[in-house]
Amino acid sequence: MKKHLKHLNGSLLHYVRQNGTGASERTRPYYEWSTHRSFHQVFPYQRTAESKVGRELSLAGDNGRVTINFSSQDYLGLAQDGRMMEAAMRGARDFGVHSAGSPAFCGSTRVLRELESVIAEVIGAQEVVVYPTGWAAGYGVPVALIRGDDLILMDALSHNCIQEGARASTAEVKKFRHNDLQELEVFLAEARKASANRGIFVLVESLYSMDSDCPDLAALLDLCEQYEAISILDVAHDFGSMGAAGKGLLESIPGRLPDVVLGSFSKTFAANGGFSAASPQVVNYLRYHSPTNLFSNAISPMQTCVAKEAFDITFSREGDTLRTTLMERVLHLRAGMKTAGLHVHGEPSPICPVFVGDEALARLTSKHVFDLGMVANLVEFPAVARGKARFRFQLMATHEPEDLDRAVAIMLEGKNRAMVELAGLMEEEY
Repeated sequence: MKKHLKHLNGSLLHYVRQNGTGASERTRPYYEWSTHRSFHQVFPYQRTAESKVGRELSLAGDNGRVTINFSSQDYLGLAQDGRMMEAAMRGARDFGVHSAGSPAFCGSTRVLRELESVIAEVIGAQEVVVYPTGWAAGYGVPVALIRGDDLILMDALSHNCIQEGARASTAEVKKFRHNDLQELEVFLAEARKASANRGIFVLVESLYSMDSDCPDLAALLDLCEQYEAISILDVAHDFGSMGAAGKGLLESIPGRLPDVVLGSFSKTFAANGGFSAASPQVVNYLRYHSPTNLFSNAISPMQTCVAKEAFDITFSREGDTLRTTLMERVLHLRAGMKTAGLHVHGEPSPICPVFVGDEALARLTSKHVFDLGMVANLVEFPAVARGKARFRFQLMATHEPEDLDRAVAIMLEGKNRAMVELAGLMEEEY
């Protein structure tokens, strides 16, 4: 495409390399590209909320308009619950608004230890350590446990925090094809044949947020046991929001656990924060060797109390009802999108990926979808494969059926308008 269509071309990867000696000089090309996209209304990022997160949302610069919201991570709708506000106030009243220290230096509170015990009991783990964010847990665990002569085998679609943690731990990282346990076994067999004593770590997720699919966890753990590999599972997206008991994919392995379970509060539990569940030996080691725990202020008392309140609700009969409602909404939206002829990917979960084609069409669709009164997150290369741009709808138990019907209508109309606009732009070019 010609230069005047650069807002439909390019990706973040084009701006990773920087040239020059000044900070502004080195970052100016990306600034100009992203600003150009914003001017053409095809840069749907860094929006600012003017209202509470909920099924509807008001955004800064949008003249007070209320849009239907499928962009927020609040699967059971607890972030909108008044009990969370009350929990935050209790935390501030009893312990102040700030932890004011690392967990190693008096940053922990009684309620934090209670939260760790609650999480351990729910998962069936011996001990848990809580981190200030989910990203901190995903990064800090590999950095603490893995050394430069160890080998990491990770799913190609692992989350950024895990990939960054792996890269910071060792140069010996191999990615196996997404959910391909046959390739994983080949890598495991080769590595164990080459060394009987080498540390081998297998890192996977229970629910992948870009594709809404899951690994065969029982088979994966069998492989790890066979080849004496250490298993690390990130349960950020399905823990609390899926499964008969709310434990997500962990319910497929009753009586078993990976060596380490990572999780986040930010998807279901209405708070910032994350955790790692493991044996007492591993958790003790993480407390003093995981830099994102040791060298960061502990999670705030307010966030701690909110997370604990959310756990109490999530793993109760009320939580069972919320999960049932959520899955009803998930199936409703997926069926509607398919009936409309839109491509829905993956398995039913709070994440509903809707594919629209290449980056140019997806960017134009994002503009029209927003104009029509909906926010849903556009994910494009390099976060997903080139030409596989998609909208990642994130559902809440608080969405109403009419919200889902409206979302389908908007998505279809937005894509149709984008196709017409793109055809016109291409005609002008040639």
